[in-house]
Amino acid sequence: SMIKIKNFIANSYDYLCALILVFLPFSNSIPNLLLALLLLFYLINFQFKAQTTYPKPFIFIALLIAYLFFQALSNGTFMLDFVFYKKYLYLLVLPVLFYKANRLQLLKNVALLAINATVLVSCYKIMKFHASFGYFPFADGWATNYVLVLERPYAGIFSVLGAIISFDLLRKADKWKYLYALSFALSVGFIAFISIRISILTLFFLFLLYVFLYSKLALPRKLILFATMLVSILLLFTLNKNISKRFFIEKSFGKTIETTKQYEPRVVILGCAKSIIEQPSFSYLFGTDSNTAIQTSLTKCYKETVLDYSRQQWFLYQNFNTHSQFVDLFLLGGLIAIILFVCFLVFYLIAVRNNFTAVAVGVAFIAVLLIENVFHRQFGCFIFSIFTALYLREKEINGKIQT
Repeated sequence: SMIKIKNFIANSYDYLCALILVFLPFSNSIPNLLLALLLLFYLINFQFKAQTTYPKPFIFIALLIAYLFFQALSNGTFMLDFVFYKKYLYLLVLPVLFYKANRLQLLKNVALLAINATVLVSCYKIMKFHASFGYFPFADGWATNYVLVLERPYAGIFSVLGAIISFDLLRKADKWKYLYALSFALSVGFIAFISIRISILTLFFLFLLYVFLYSKLALPRKLILFATMLVSILLLFTLNKNISKRFFIEKSFGKTIETTKQYEPRVVILGCAKSIIEQPSFSYLFGTDSNTAIQTSLTKCYKETVLDYSRQQWFLYQNFNTHSQFVDLFLLGGLIAIILFVCFLVFYLIAVRNNFTAVAVGVAFIAVLLIENVFHRQFGCFIFSIFTALYLREKEINGKIQT
């Protein structure tokens, strides 16, 4: 009977992974319950082999987390910031669990299903908002997040992943080509429609990367494609005033810089992060005392530097964090933390360099990590761990087939 149980677990393991992907954008608690079950399945079927089934680049993530935990324990701030530190455990556990998956085609299709569902539900909510108020809510942060299933940066990275996976499956598909093409159009159209800046820039960069490094087209064709893309982007910015507004584009370059300084909160946030680095207590090698200390310093800085009262109150109400995973890790763990994290990203990209889709997934995450504290969110930890682990797994499976 134990053999029967093990067989059942082995057969249903990938379906459990798929279920996590289905519920991920819509719930925090259900993926956690499924994750606990997946961990149980993993442990029941666990066989220790000489070549341990840990995706190698993730060793740097494990070292990073061990270092941050050790540092917090020695500073006596681990319990103070426990809510924040426990999310890092997802980065330890999820890659191991998803690296064991075998039905990668199933998981890609289910991921697309989940991504398209979030896009369609968001579009429905946007139309409902438009019917009630007579305008599209993309200029106001609060209204945008109210109508989207996920907050704008996360809706963006999820849609970029949708475009990448659709493009991958479309190129290789014998059937369902129309569905993959539709899925690709839906993701790209949604990003343009709700004007997600980082996602628009990421798609543009990935297009260039594919055309010039991965496609086998002749150079004149590559240049024609590049010119077409530039014209399309110019048209998009001209026709979609909302995108111009989101990029703070004004009639002159000087005015654009001025508007960006005035309306982009990250200008203030990064200035305040710089003031933390300039504090005498800050160590370039080890960072600062705790996440709570970083947040306290940021709040104090917003009070002192944002002179407009209503804007200052907005900053304090939002309690903005550093809005960049790289800045956050540097403030928290200094150069040691940054080096470990960058090592993970570099070794991941080196490992998957021959697979455009896997590289694109890495690039998409790097882009969003530059402007968002992805690991402060459960959803962020989940998608980062799952998709990087799955594409490392794909490399291993393909590698075995080729040898």
